[in-house]
Amino acid sequence: MRARQSVVFAMLAASVLLLVSTVARSQEPGQVRQFTIVGNHYGFSPSSLTVSQNDVVKVTFTAQDMAHSFTIDDYRISKRANQGQTVTFEFRADKAGAFPFYCNLSFDEKCKDMKGTLTVK
Repeated sequence: MRARQSVVFAMLAASVLLLVSTVARSQEPGQVRQFTIVGNHYGFSPSSLTVSQNDVVKVTFTAQDMAHSFTIDDYRISKRANQGQTVTFEFRADKAGAFPFYCNLSFDEKCKDMKGTLTVK
């Protein structure tokens, strides 16, 4: 009976260690990924960003022709830059998926056409 309890306890302990190890690995920091993005003529350049989950994403965003914003709703990011202004910010890409980014300013109807995608693998 004690031998059986010891085996069950050892298996349970091994399972807990495996679970803790998996959770710790999923929270490990990734690389720092830097992007320079320009908002100009109602578009983003580049309009597609790809990172790995847990990467730190550092964005340098410049509004070239007029005021624009860089907004990603799922990451609660909304950064505005006036014409000719640059803003730099960073965030951890801790959720996998495809996340649209866009200009949320409304003083020019064409700002709604400014769209891009952040893909977190």
